[in-house]
Amino acid sequence: MEINLNLRQLALGAAAIGLIILLAVVGHAVTPVAEGSRSWPPPRLVLTPERWEAAALARKAGAEIVRLEVDGRALAALAAATPPDAVQAMLLAQRIYAGQRSGTAATATARAALVDAAAAVARYAGGGLTRQAAIEAVNAALERIRALRGHAVSRIPNDEQGRHVAFLPLASAGELNGLRARRQADR
Repeated sequence: MEINLNLRQLALGAAAIGLIILLAVVGHAVTPVAEGSRSWPPPRLVLTPERWEAAALARKAGAEIVRLEVDGRALAALAAATPPDAVQAMLLAQRIYAGQRSGTAATATARAALVDAAAAVARYAGGGLTRQAAIEAVNAALERIRALRGHAVSRIPNDEQGRHVAFLPLASAGELNGLRARRQADR
């Protein structure tokens, strides 16, 4: 029995095995680590197409939330002005409507509330709606945006919460503390 060793085939096989090992090491280094894991070595997550799509939708929704916050702040500033500029209100309402027409399903209710609030502020600026109704619409939209982000977006004080209205102390200490907490959250 005779054994022939072909060095060219042996070198080619060793190079293929080396390439496989190199790709495994690089793949292990760039694979994301599972969050919150305290074990060593930390478990790695392989991003399936579903996870890639979910991450892309989360990034898109995050960008939409930022745009909603910017539009909400601009709308709140316009509604807080007395008297508001009717032309500026109409232009802002048109810009909000055009910018918030499409988006992800996660932000649909906040987008609809913001478009409704923009229409209410435009009607208020034109004299077709009371200031209180416009402020309530803006605050409702800001509440929806706040629910998406998870932190406070500054609210407009309405006529009952304005600086010129004195708050009467409540009889119960618990209610008084709750009122203080709400005031701090509104600021």
